[in-house]
This record gives sequence, C-alpha cells and structure tokens, in this order.
Amino acid sequence: MAKKDKYGSQDLKLEFPNDEACLEVMFDGLHTRQCSCGGTYSQLKGRRQFQCSKCRFQIAPQIGTIFEKSCTPLTLWFQALLMFSNAKSGLSAKFLERELNVTYKTAWRMLSLIRKALGQDDRPLSGTVEMDETYFGGKGNGGKYNKNFKKVMADKSAIIGAIERGGNARIKKVPNIQAHTLGNFLNQNVEVAGTRLLTDESNRYGLVAKGYNRETVGHGRKEYVRGDVHVNSVESFWSHIKRSIKGTHKVVSKKHLQSYLDGFAWHRNNRHNDRERFSSLLGILLHA
Repeated sequence: MAKKDKYGSQDLKLEFPNDEACLEVMFDGLHTRQCSCGGTYSQLKGRRQFQCSKCRFQIAPQIGTIFEKSCTPLTLWFQALLMFSNAKSGLSAKFLERELNVTYKTAWRMLSLIRKALGQDDRPLSGTVEMDETYFGGKGNGGKYNKNFKKVMADKSAIIGAIERGGNARIKKVPNIQAHTLGNFLNQNVEVAGTRLLTDESNRYGLVAKGYNRETVGHGRKEYVRGDVHVNSVESFWSHIKRSIKGTHKVVSKKHLQSYLDGFAWHRNNRHNDRERFSSLLGILLHA
C-alpha cells in the first residue's frame, strides 16, 4: 500500500484535533453551508450546533446519527472509528475500553452501533464467483460413535459466503445449509447471466445452481485446485474470520454474529486504502 493511502493516529490528530473539527466534517457530510434564506451556516462557539447567519435557524449535525445523545467526546468517537477501520482482525470492546479510557459499557455500545450500521449491499456478484458454506461456534465433540453429534451441530451457526474474484464478498448467517437455503442465497446475491460459479462437488449445488456456468473441485478426491478452478479465496476468508474471532473476541453469540460478519465483509471489501476506508466508515455512520 502506498504511503499516501495509509491513515494512522497521527494523521487523525492533525485532521481532527478537537470536537469542533469533527463537527465541521460531520456537518459538511450531511448538510450544505448555504441556507435557503441566503445565509450561511457556521458553528456556534461552545455548542454542537450550527446557526444560519440570517434567519438564525440552528442545526445539530449529531441528530439522527449514532453520535446523538452520546456524551463521549467526538475526538474519542473518531479515534474508535479509526481503530475499527484499521483492525481487519477485529476490535474487542475490552481493548477499546483501555485505549479510550472509557467504561466497558461505553466501548461495547460504540462498537455495537458501528457494526450494526455496516449492512452488506444488495448488488449481485458477477464474473467469477466462489461460493462455499461453513459452521461457526459451538464447542465439544461428537463423542464415541457420534452420539453427541446432533447437539454439537445445533450449537453451531451455519454460514454461507460468496466472493467475487477481484471484487467483493457476501456472507450471511442462515438457519441451515440445505439446498433451498443455498438456492435463496444464490438468487439474492449472485448474478446468473455471465457468471462463472465455482463450488465444491456437493450435490446441493447441483440441485439449485441450474442456469449457472458452474465448475467444481472434488475435495473428497483431495482435489483442491485445477487450473484456476478452486474455492481457496472463500475458504481463506473463513479461516481469517474464525482465527480473528477466536483470537480477538474469544466467542460471539448467535444473536450478534451477523453484525460481526458484516464487519469482516466490510473490511475485506474496503481493503485497498486506509484513508478511503476511514472516510467510507464515517460516511456510512452519518447516513445510517
């Protein structure tokens, strides 16, 4: 990554040294400086509001955003955004608590609001698309003769994912990985026309991927790559997410798992430029 594309804590301090600078960029991201009466909005000293120079109408840029009703300084909010933006392996609330010197409840709320705003877009993937499924979470093993297998699998979360080669990723927590569930995911997230779909040899895909130009690799035969036919990209993504959750978050409940997956997908889809990734995150949160 080129130096001009990097964005760290020193850059943040120079660009946003105080709450007033944070408010300026928030206002410009949501409103225009020109009022309909012909006046110009400027920030009121000592207040988180902007006032028109003619009609005296006031606007509070935090209203309607995740920053509303938060007494946490905006400089700390922006520091949290930068940390989240640059933490591709995840950011825990305990670490954020120590770094910002805030309560755990405050740190957890900040991260929760950030993740919930990062919903994945609905643009269908196209071109060469790899698709696979996996299970997250749970503990224990099946036991002798797999007598505990049903309980162990019930504790896990089923995940389906697809990655567009050279493009974006799409991942979703689903109730199961049966054929009709895979079919629904395909119809919602992967374009049929002109798409080259790469999967393993599971017969579930054979039932629902009709109409797709599908190519497979036979994992059961120890075949993982044949030319450029493989699902290594999506399987590497699974590995990255599982290692990140185990190392950073330790455990994630089924209730909140999708928001964490949205965060990992967002990081991957905005992986090329630190500065643009931070700006993208701020824009998303202002309009969430």
